[in-house]
Amino acid sequence: MGCPDAVRAELLKLQGMLAVTYHADEDFFSVRYESVLVNLETIFATVFAAGKQMGREYFPEVIRTS
Repeated sequence: MGCPDAVRAELLKLQGMLAVTYHADEDFFSVRYESVLVNLETIFATVFAAGKQMGREYFPEVIRTS
């Protein structure tokens, strides 16, 4: 399992996570989540921890798209 797959798998374990898609061409994840069940801090912490477990350091940020 590659690092993006591991991060995606960990994110999908969070209650309230609706969808997680990795966009390899631009190296980012898009997520849909229920904000009353999970917050950005938890999502960011999960991404950071999963990446670190796979030997990578990710520093998540919010990217707004139109």
